[in-house]
Amino acid sequence: MTVNGRRGLRLFFKFGLLVSLPLAGYLWGQTGASPEAIALGAVCVVMALGAEGLASTAESHLSKLRAFADAGERGYTSEVTTKDEKIRQMDRIVETLSNQNHDLRGKLVSIHGEVHRIQEETAHLNLDTPAEEASGQDATEEGSDITDLTSRRRR
Repeated sequence: MTVNGRRGLRLFFKFGLLVSLPLAGYLWGQTGASPEAIALGAVCVVMALGAEGLASTAESHLSKLRAFADAGERGYTSEVTTKDEKIRQMDRIVETLSNQNHDLRGKLVSIHGEVHRIQEETAHLNLDTPAEEASGQDATEEGSDITDLTSRRRR
């Protein structure tokens, strides 16, 4: 039975109870414990039990729906918490990599400045090429633009 059907049936039982209960009281007061008064009293009991049974069913259905909604909300909350923690971890990784990148760039600039200073000193001494540079000159000209800067500065 659908929810609307149960609601309609419950309203029917409530209406029947509201009508039959005063009639049973009136009949009981007029005739005493007659079979009609007892039958109308039994109808009142059936109407009350039917209405309460349907109310109980509706309440249990509502509590199941609330439990399902609460479970969904807890699942959503835990999922959001997990994703938020992953985002924080990624932020920490990005920050760490950014700091490492900054440190490595600083070291690279420092080494580049030192290499440039050594090249200028060897040029002042009127040496054509230092022994280390002469042996590795072909390898550095092919792969790196950093050692190629000295030739550009002389132009």
